[in-house]
Amino acid sequence: MVGQGVQETEGVGKEELASVNQIILALVKTSKALRIYLPNNPVLIGFISELEAKMTLHLARHGELGLDVEPFVLRYHGEQVYENREPKESIASRLHADGIRTLFFDPGVEAAELVAFLGIAGFEQPTGDDDVVTQLWERNLQHIGYLTEDDFSDACLMAEHDERVQQKESLERIRQALAGQPPPPPRVIPKHLLMLTGEEERWLRAALDLEGRCNGLEDVIRILAAILGEVHDPELFADFSGILGHLTVNLFLAGDIGHALKLARFLDRLQKLPTTPPEQRQHLAAALAGILSDSTVEVLKTALDRADANIQYAELKELLLILGIPSLGAICELLGRVEKLKVRKLIVEVLVQLGRADPAVFADFLSDPRWYLVRNLVLVLSLIGTPAALRMILGLISHKEQRIRREVLGFLERTSDAKAKTYILKYLRDDSSALRIKALQILARERLPFALKPVLALAGADDFQERQFDEKKEVYLALGELGQEGMIPMLRELLMKRYWFQKGSEKEAVQLAVAGLARINSGSVLRVLEEARSQKKGGEVRAILDQAIAVHAARAKRSI
Repeated sequence: MVGQGVQETEGVGKEELASVNQIILALVKTSKALRIYLPNNPVLIGFISELEAKMTLHLARHGELGLDVEPFVLRYHGEQVYENREPKESIASRLHADGIRTLFFDPGVEAAELVAFLGIAGFEQPTGDDDVVTQLWERNLQHIGYLTEDDFSDACLMAEHDERVQQKESLERIRQALAGQPPPPPRVIPKHLLMLTGEEERWLRAALDLEGRCNGLEDVIRILAAILGEVHDPELFADFSGILGHLTVNLFLAGDIGHALKLARFLDRLQKLPTTPPEQRQHLAAALAGILSDSTVEVLKTALDRADANIQYAELKELLLILGIPSLGAICELLGRVEKLKVRKLIVEVLVQLGRADPAVFADFLSDPRWYLVRNLVLVLSLIGTPAALRMILGLISHKEQRIRREVLGFLERTSDAKAKTYILKYLRDDSSALRIKALQILARERLPFALKPVLALAGADDFQERQFDEKKEVYLALGELGQEGMIPMLRELLMKRYWFQKGSEKEAVQLAVAGLARINSGSVLRVLEEARSQKKGGEVRAILDQAIAVHAARAKRSI
């Protein structure tokens, strides 16, 4: 780990020590980034630029930067600035294991030299590669030096100097001799040396087949997940959690729900681990919350509505459940946009599952100006079916949007809650004639006894005559269905009423009375109709009564 405290030591100021700590942190970040990013990746380029800038500034202010190398620690003037006790991850461990005891960075060091150094010292070297000292010597980094354990002996230093001078002179003589000779002719390799044995051929084919089945994307996901699972530095954790979040968004935009689900599942599990610190949980939650946005919703909607959509619905459902409450608005938006019925049903199931424990999570969305979103939430709340969900639905009875009020009325029609049924009466005074008619039909069809008095009051209201005929007819149909024989006197009075010089009003009154009587199952209805037939004289009125008498007579015969 990079040294956390910055204390002023003898000969070294706070500012200088803090600068070294920042350089070490930049070295570690760049070393890890070199493992996973391509050279042209903007993130890697940014890390390298940051490291070069911090190193250049420090060297300009304080001169040469020297670090003492211990098995797991780097020190600057005796002050610990780096520690990592994981041999496979520790830069100090690799340097010390190969004999390096002091490391120098001189003014003028360039980004390419820093990258070359980290490429050698920042990775665990595979078996068989040259050690760190050999590789540093081969690269001949002009502004990065080192002292090995042997270098601390003056005799060794002198001997090595003389030996290097002799080696350079010998190499120069060899190069001059080779330059004067013609190139050797190409050697013809015997054919039998190019043949593979059967076992070698089988191994090679198996290796090629395995390589062909490898998925580069899955390898990248696996590497990023492994890094995030092991990173403890807060800044690095924030960077890599953001990278995983952006990758998940890009997979979403590409329609690759399967890989997006893998990443989201990993982020969710890591977030829920009891050992994950609160600060890291916040970064993970932010990454998950940023997956669904307006752009991803639109792309996903298009992909889901395609006839050839190759999306596993079970994977989509799991992914939406993982994104959960923080993405509730986007999930509701997706429900409002998508057209395929199967997908809409799936999203409704997800929202029901998310809101079952606490339907209040939908409260803010019920005032959304998009009517279709609110309408969809009414359906979700009706499927949740708890008392709290019912209260939220009933609060929308007076909503300004007619389509939402119609959805609420549909819920009241479907519900088996007797108390909720009483709220249908509120629709008798709705601004929409269509909704008033629908409410009357529900009350009549379900024969709700509490509705009789309100419907009677509606028929006797001052503004009743101003309503459309279809609505008035539904009122009398409901009265007949709800009141049965008790309504016969009132309907007889309406049927017998005379309208001097108002044939239109008389015809309408007869039609309304006949409609109400048609819903009453009683032998008295036929007698009332025949009585009216004998007194009425208008041709149209008599035709209406004749038809009603025929219907009731046929009904009476069937009941015998």
